Amino acid sequence: MHMIHFVSSGYGGPSISCGNKDAMKTRINDYLKAYEQLGYFSGSVLVAYDGEVLLNEGYGMANREHEVKNTSDTIFRLGSVSKPITATAIMLLHEKGFLDVDQTIDWYLTDIPSGNRITIHHLLTHTSGLNHSSDGSLLFEPGSKFAYVNTGYILLSRIIEMVSGYTFGQYLKETIFEPSGMQNSGYAGEEEIHKGQADGYSAYEDRVIDGKFVDMSTLAGAAGLFSTTSDLFRFDQALQTGQLLSRHTLERIFTPFRENYGYGWYIDEQVFSGITRKRISHGGLNDSGFFTRMTRFKDDQLLVITLSNFLLSPLEKMNRDLAALIFGETINDPEKADPNVGEPAPHTDYERLAGQYEAFMPIPVTVEQSRLFISIFGFKLELFLQNETETQIDCYSKAAYVHVTFHKNNSGIVTGATIQWLGEDGYYAKRSGANE
Repeated sequence: MHMIHFVSSGYGGPSISCGNKDAMKTRINDYLKAYEQLGYFSGSVLVAYDGEVLLNEGYGMANREHEVKNTSDTIFRLGSVSKPITATAIMLLHEKGFLDVDQTIDWYLTDIPSGNRITIHHLLTHTSGLNHSSDGSLLFEPGSKFAYVNTGYILLSRIIEMVSGYTFGQYLKETIFEPSGMQNSGYAGEEEIHKGQADGYSAYEDRVIDGKFVDMSTLAGAAGLFSTTSDLFRFDQALQTGQLLSRHTLERIFTPFRENYGYGWYIDEQVFSGITRKRISHGGLNDSGFFTRMTRFKDDQLLVITLSNFLLSPLEKMNRDLAALIFGETINDPEKADPNVGEPAPHTDYERLAGQYEAFMPIPVTVEQSRLFISIFGFKLELFLQNETETQIDCYSKAAYVHVTFHKNNSGIVTGATIQWLGEDGYYAKRSGANE
């Protein structure tokens, strides 16, 4: 493995010397290739540092049936990464005086019963109190709490149309996409399918399956946009350089209101190499088979964009690892599960593992025709034996980056399980009715 050396930079973060940029790109690529080769990642990734692109590559297949590969120009559905773009569109109208984000929405929409209590600011920050049905009923007093729902951003796209006189997609095209040079971005609810658009995939039991059909027009400004890694880099640059919005407006966008959420962005802090760093990010997923994340470490000038057309890609871990690598930490490539290591029983009795496991949600583990399954977050995945000892039984999923360790008590009875979902840190789930 190449050793990557850093030199001090003027803004506190490490700076990659010219002679090591190729080595850094190679290390990033090797890391991403490891996920691709295991079948756990399919998509495109861009890493930019100090305004310069270090890597912008595609991995896996845009279309598995026809073996079309992902590239840096492959188009992906963004899911909720649409929200930062919608928020930008609203603030463009605010800067030009066509609307006021502190105004109640009944000035613009007359069919929301509680519109005289909800401001555009509340919609932008997920503090409107509206529920998922958008019928106007309130879960709490606007501004008092945070509740992440798509309803607010769907209403924001309607306000954009009402105020601008354009369709939502056309307004974005003329005010954001074209000025920023984003030629492969648009609103999926209006635009025709673009050449180079990826198909979305999910997982079921032990195999990859097609994503579900989703009518993107129902998601509008909340999750209805599509783009590429290259275009999102251009969007980021247009924001950072003040091409789209003033510094004063950007400061308002990037100021959290409640629960670390600003206008279309989460704003929080993470620690790398002993230094606390400000992170501005948003993720998105869509049942049609897409999982996306856009992350900027503002003061360190680092941008990581991961767009995947496999819904169960471990993007959260991948984003953190790529940032850690840039900030000088050592990261590990994903490990391939090695079935039947050690001395497991040749025909494991899976029935002893079946039952209801309780963590933050009920997690059923079932046996069907001698096959072991776990159902979690709406997914049903088959588990395969990896290893068994006196105290635990290790299993893994071939279809996604999921590992489950079943724990046994002194009598050999399974009492609980540690579940690692998409490479995240494991959490414990107690087996219902079992004694520790």
